[in-house]
Amino acid sequence: MAALLALILMIPALLPVAEPTQPNPVRRSPLLSEGTLITNAEGIMVQDGKLPLRLFRLTGEDAGGQDQRQFVLLPCALLQEMEAKADSIAPAKAMFSVSGEVLTYGNKNWLLPQHVEWMTDHADRDETDTLPSSPSDELTEEDASSDAVPVDDFDRDQGDSIADIVADLQSSVGPLRRSVDAGDQETAEPVAGPAEGKRLVSRRGRLARGRTGAWTFVLDADITGLNDPSMILLPSKRLTQLETYGGYGWLGQPMLISGEVFTYRGRHFLRPTAWKMVRERPNLIR
Repeated sequence: MAALLALILMIPALLPVAEPTQPNPVRRSPLLSEGTLITNAEGIMVQDGKLPLRLFRLTGEDAGGQDQRQFVLLPCALLQEMEAKADSIAPAKAMFSVSGEVLTYGNKNWLLPQHVEWMTDHADRDETDTLPSSPSDELTEEDASSDAVPVDDFDRDQGDSIADIVADLQSSVGPLRRSVDAGDQETAEPVAGPAEGKRLVSRRGRLARGRTGAWTFVLDADITGLNDPSMILLPSKRLTQLETYGGYGWLGQPMLISGEVFTYRGRHFLRPTAWKMVRERPNLIR
């Protein structure tokens, strides 16, 4: 009886253990190095499911085969225009052709758009159903009695040729591309402070953290005595280096920074390109 009980207890150990099934991970393309330029890359703009970010997902040959190539779009005036175009046709997906510079931060590629075209369908045009008068209508009786092409056959062949040419042109041209840069066409409220595209050269300020944890640069008053608004630093390798300096105790200390300014929804952003720490020496001998 004891031997039978022992054999029953050993049965679960002898049975094969089923390994838990794991979902197939989504393959992603390897990260591109910072400074890579992409030109006329076609894709769709989608919303990140976890963070309030916009993603640019490549389609077609640019997608990299089975690997999924996508970029996080950096805030700038062009991104604001892209969002306006995408919202105007929602819930349909907006197709764009984007050229810009690739930046790296963390384990993601970020894209700074420099030129964007909105890919739309052909515009509907009013086309007449009647064909223009054919030169065959003015044929004389002598011409009609000759070996000329009959009038009915001439009109039919001419009309078919026009329809074929129009169809071939529409199929070969593809979707229309229109720049999303509105320029001066739309009256947007001016943003106080430096305009987009302005370059800061050795501006004095201090590195800080925002309420949401974002790294910001607080500018000191310049020679005009005016204080420019603080700027959120855009993700890049330079920002990774600045984070290291901030951890070493330079947070809140004076420094000189250079970079390019971008604007997005009333806020200022700065892409840092160079900086230098400033050591204050209050005990200088006069």
